Amino acid sequence: MKQEIFTRVSQAGTKTGDRKMTFVASDATRDSYGTVLMPDGWMLERFNKNPVIGYQHGIHYSSDPDSVIGKGRAYIDSDRLMVDVEFEPEGMNDKADKIWKKLEFGTLNAVSVGFIPIEGRWGVGEEAPGKSNETYYYTKMDLLEVSVVNVPANPNALKNENDPETDRLADLRKAVMDAIEKAAEEAVSTKPDNSTAEAQKIQRECEIAIAEAETLLLENETLTN
Repeated sequence: MKQEIFTRVSQAGTKTGDRKMTFVASDATRDSYGTVLMPDGWMLERFNKNPVIGYQHGIHYSSDPDSVIGKGRAYIDSDRLMVDVEFEPEGMNDKADKIWKKLEFGTLNAVSVGFIPIEGRWGVGEEAPGKSNETYYYTKMDLLEVSVVNVPANPNALKNENDPETDRLADLRKAVMDAIEKAAEEAVSTKPDNSTAEAQKIQRECEIAIAEAETLLLENETLTN
């Protein structure tokens, strides 16, 4: 019987060092496929012996060595499948360089697990086949590879909550957005004939300030790692 390779997507990584990032690769949340990957069902030995990291699952049958962009380490922590990823050194692989930069910038955020399902079962009650919340539980899965991907599926597989850089950036964004709102209100009250244009101008200026501040934060983190 042919073994099918299944994939499931999670979201957002936390930068842990130069060319390194940690992802919550999977948890017990019901995903957009109507399936649940039970954390205690992961078989990780095969992956950790050959811990390849790819992009968009393009590594299964590719003859291009640059489809592998890094190496990883998978483990279970607090009922979550975690993957520590180290991207290939700068200059070795143009694809790895670009994906790393996009992850730092935030236009890429997600990883996806490629696995072979070994065992599983349907839910009961409203989770039974044909019911309103039809759900299939994978109870044993063999992890083959992990890929950075464009679109996430698991809504709870997010950035680590205690990432100080994320907290600082969130605080910065909130402060700037508060300033945008206040400035826009002042523009409306002081220049009623040109309120919309004035508010839009202020918003553009503040958006530029946010982008510059994010760049400075990333540069600061790079220097301190």
